[in-house]
Amino acid sequence: MEDVISRLKNNADNIMDDAVNFLGQMVEIPTENPPGSNYEEFAKLFSEKLNSEGYSSKIIEVPENRLPELCQFGTGPRPSVIGLKGNGKLKITLNGHYDVVPAGTGWKTDPFKPLISNSYLYGRGSSDMKGGLAMQIYAIKLLENTVGQIFDKISIMQTAVPDEETVGNKNAGMYYLMESKIISRENTDFVIFTEPLGVDNICYGHRGAIFITVKVFGRKSHGSMAYLGKDAISGAVDLITLLNKYSRDLEMSRISKYNIIPEGSKKPGMAIGYLRCGTWANTIADECEFSVYRRLIPEENLNDERDKLYELIKSFGRSSRYDIEIKEHYITDSILEDKDGKYYKLFIKGFEMANGKKPSLVLSPGTFDMRFTNHYGIPSLNYGPGILEESHMNDEKISLEDLRQGIITLASGIYSMAYNY
Repeated sequence: MEDVISRLKNNADNIMDDAVNFLGQMVEIPTENPPGSNYEEFAKLFSEKLNSEGYSSKIIEVPENRLPELCQFGTGPRPSVIGLKGNGKLKITLNGHYDVVPAGTGWKTDPFKPLISNSYLYGRGSSDMKGGLAMQIYAIKLLENTVGQIFDKISIMQTAVPDEETVGNKNAGMYYLMESKIISRENTDFVIFTEPLGVDNICYGHRGAIFITVKVFGRKSHGSMAYLGKDAISGAVDLITLLNKYSRDLEMSRISKYNIIPEGSKKPGMAIGYLRCGTWANTIADECEFSVYRRLIPEENLNDERDKLYELIKSFGRSSRYDIEIKEHYITDSILEDKDGKYYKLFIKGFEMANGKKPSLVLSPGTFDMRFTNHYGIPSLNYGPGILEESHMNDEKISLEDLRQGIITLASGIYSMAYNY
């Protein structure tokens, strides 16, 4: 195997220009979600790329009548792309999402005109996670170029899905592929996700989450006669203040024993993501809505923590005499895959051969589509390039050396699985 690893490293330089170029092409398509922009353009690009690499590709469309159920925060088509190659016994599915969070303002560069500077590629989605999608394709290309008969040993399904960023107990991306059995235990032995958890890490799960929106209701009045109204903004601010104190108390309450990265994410916590209130400066707001995202460590019980959060909000409503509405968008328990399973051991062996060291086995601070494979009983891990802390930030970037190392390591891990299965 050492000879194969040496050849993988030597051959990697021959594909890097193409890999970086394709990553740039993907970043140029602003697949912002919400609302779900330019999805069809991206699906066409990715499908054509798979075809050019010898895959049998297909664009999967979600039926229009399912969109209200599967797509909470956007509109329009929700295509996924799959590509099949090989006829080997071991069936591996590679998965990444192509939607990106909205770029917003304040960037030093154009977020959708990729810029290479100091061995980094800048652009929205470069780390989260079009870099992972590039790695998926070029790791298999590198493996095929280096080990000619690899597809006698493995069957690969490449998948690129939408709507990971808007989460959900169901979604139009990975959930739909699994519900419709496009990915199933019959055609997939193991799934490798390529989220940006860092090239030195193998991820075997994620923290839990509760995502709700809270609406506080008041009563309108003219701004010059505020006493005739009931200010929903003031009520929402008071409730947010209470929730922020609760969040600080949670952070002080315990530290997880699990290796959640970054270090600060070993604590439970909560964040307010947006606040939307009012209609005009001279009108007292009669309603105000904000989001709450509660993050759970594995030691916490989802149902218990959900009940505590809901009761805190409802008790505020009772004491303040504001009417409160809670809408639940998404809940998931912490996910922990079996990191001692046979596929993990084989992938870790390939990692060690490629890197000359052991990987860190970590949990992700945020949720991702691994919850769906876990629910359907298909084992999985996550290995992906990209800088975790760059996700969702302005001036997002990916190290091109990390992309190269990710390609080599993924190829080595799959080689180890294929020849020791």
